[in-house]
Amino acid sequence: MTTVSVPVTRRERRSARRTAPWSRLPRVPTLRDDHVTAVRIAVFLTIVAVAYHYSLQTLMRSVQVDTPLAYLGLVPLIALALALGRGRPAAHEPSIHDRQVDYIIGIPLLVAALAINLLLPIRLSTMFWVWRVDLVSLPLFVAGAIAVVFGVRTLWRQRLPVAFLLFAWPFPYTMVLLRWIDTFTNLTLVGVNGGLHVVNVAHAVAGSNGSLFTVGSGPERFQLSVASACSGVNGMVGFLLVSVAFASLVVGSRWRKLAWLATGLFCIWLMNVGRILLIFFAGNLWGESAAIDGLHPYLGLITFNLGVLGMVLGMRRFGLSFRNANERAAAAAPRRRAVPRTRVALVTVAAFGLTLAVVNSGFRSYDLVASDLGAPKLVTFLGHPARVDGWLSHKVAEYTWSRRFFGDTSQWFRYTYSWTGAKHSAFRSGAPVIADVISTDDLSTFSTYGIEACYTFHGFNLQDSRTIDLGGGVVGNVLSYWNSSTRSDWTNVYWYWPVKGRDGTRYERVDLMLTDSSDAHARVTAPDPSFTRRLGLELDRAARDQTTAGDAHRQMKDTQAFLVSYAHELVRRQAADSRRVDRPAGRSQKVA
Repeated sequence: MTTVSVPVTRRERRSARRTAPWSRLPRVPTLRDDHVTAVRIAVFLTIVAVAYHYSLQTLMRSVQVDTPLAYLGLVPLIALALALGRGRPAAHEPSIHDRQVDYIIGIPLLVAALAINLLLPIRLSTMFWVWRVDLVSLPLFVAGAIAVVFGVRTLWRQRLPVAFLLFAWPFPYTMVLLRWIDTFTNLTLVGVNGGLHVVNVAHAVAGSNGSLFTVGSGPERFQLSVASACSGVNGMVGFLLVSVAFASLVVGSRWRKLAWLATGLFCIWLMNVGRILLIFFAGNLWGESAAIDGLHPYLGLITFNLGVLGMVLGMRRFGLSFRNANERAAAAAPRRRAVPRTRVALVTVAAFGLTLAVVNSGFRSYDLVASDLGAPKLVTFLGHPARVDGWLSHKVAEYTWSRRFFGDTSQWFRYTYSWTGAKHSAFRSGAPVIADVISTDDLSTFSTYGIEACYTFHGFNLQDSRTIDLGGGVVGNVLSYWNSSTRSDWTNVYWYWPVKGRDGTRYERVDLMLTDSSDAHARVTAPDPSFTRRLGLELDRAARDQTTAGDAHRQMKDTQAFLVSYAHELVRRQAADSRRVDRPAGRSQKVA
C-alpha cells in the first residue's frame, strides 16, 4: 500500500491554525497589544475629527458664547471620556469574532452618514443647518467606524458613549427651551431680587420689565440687563449633560441618582444667582469695566465647574459611589482580540472619512444665513427687502386671502424690481422682476401648497423644473411654464429660508417671476457650486426625475440664466443687509 502526499496550500495551513483547539484559548494581552490598540484608537479618533471637523468646530465655538446651549460643545469630550472608561471588555458581553457581521453592520451605517450629509442639504436647503442634521449623522458614522475597525463586540460595549453623542444635537433643546426660557428667566429674576434685599448692590429700573438693573451711583453708574442667555439655563443644560454621563459610572439606585440630579440642578441655579449678585457687587465697588470685562466672561464657567465638583464630591451623601475598579478588572478576563488585523478596515473608514471631510467643509457656506447652533441670521424680507444696484423695489400688493392656506399670522406681499436704466448695473431687463414673498410660522404649509402643484391646478403647462444652488446653503428651484391666461412663457426661481421674527423663527418663501418675452441680460453669473454640492444636486434630480431644458428655446435658457443670477444676488444682498440691520447700536445696556 503506497502513501500519496497531497500538497497543502498556505491558505489551508492558516485555516488549520485558526481552527486548532489551542487558538480558541484566551491569550494574555501583552504590552505590544496595548501599543497596537492605542495606535488604532488614535487613528480612529483622527478620522472622526477630520470627517466632522467643521461641525465639531462650531460646537466648540459655542462654548465661548452666552447662549443656553453653550455647553453642547462638551458633549464630544464627555463621550470620549465615557468611551475610555468603558474600554476594558466585560465578562458578560457577547463573544463576537465574525468580521462579516462587523462589515454588514458597519458599512450601512457609514453609507447612511454619508448620504445624510450629501443629499439632505439639497432636500432641506437652509433648514439642514437650522436643524443641525449633520450632528444627527455623527453617532451613525462613529458607530459604523467602531464596528468596522474594532468589531461589533466593541460597538456593543461602547453603545452608551455613541448614543451620548446625540446630546450634541441642538434642535431638541431649542424646541423645549423656547417654551420655558421666559419662565426660567423670571424665576432667576425672583432669586436676584430676593438677594438684593439682603445685599443692596443694585436696584431695578422703574418702569422696566424687571430685568434691567442700575449698578453704582453718581456719574459712574451703569445699567445691567439679566437676559435669558445668562439666566442660568446654560449651566442647567451643562449639568444635565454631565450628570447623565456621571450616572453611568456610579453605583446606586435610580431614586438616589434622581435626588442627586435634582439637588445639583438647584445648586447650579443658586450659584448662578450668586454669580449675578457678585457681578453687581464688583460693578458697585470697582466700576463697569471690572464687572463686565473682568468678571463676566469667566465667572460663569468658574461657578459651573465649582458646582459640578461640589456635587461629585458630595455624591456619597446620596448613597452613590464609583464602580469598583478591582471587580471590573477581575471580570475582564483575557480573551482573543475580535479584530486581529485592521489595515483594510482603517483604509475603508478613512475613505468614508475623507469624503465626509470634503462635504463637511462645504457647510461653512451656511454661516451666511444661520449661526453655529442653527439660529437664523436673516431679517425678514417683508420688512427689509434686499436691494440690487441699479434697481428699485416697490411693494405693490398684499394678499390677505392666503391666510386660510398659510396660517392666521401669515403675510403675502408682492414687490416689483424695476431697472432704472443705470449702465453700471450688472442686471438689465426691460420687464420688471416680480417677487412674491410669503411669511409664516408653519413651514409645512409651503410643502402642502407648493408652487408646482398650484400651477398644475390652474392649468399651466410646466416645461422645465430643476433644483439649483443659490449660495449660502440656500437651495432653490427654477421652473418655466406656459401661462394659458396671459398666453406667455414665464420663468420662476423660488426658495425657502428661516428669518428672525418678533416671536421667534419664521419662514419665508421668495418667488421671483419674469416673462420670457423680456430682453433680460446679466453681466454676472451665479458661481458654480462645489463638486460635492453638484453631486448632491445631480443625485437629487435623478431621484426626483426632474425635467431639464435641454431642448428648450434659447429665450427660456437666457431668462433662466438671468433670473438664477438675480436670485443669487438677492440672497447675498439679504445676508449683507441683515448684518447691517442687526448690528448693535451701542453699549448702553450690558448683559449680566
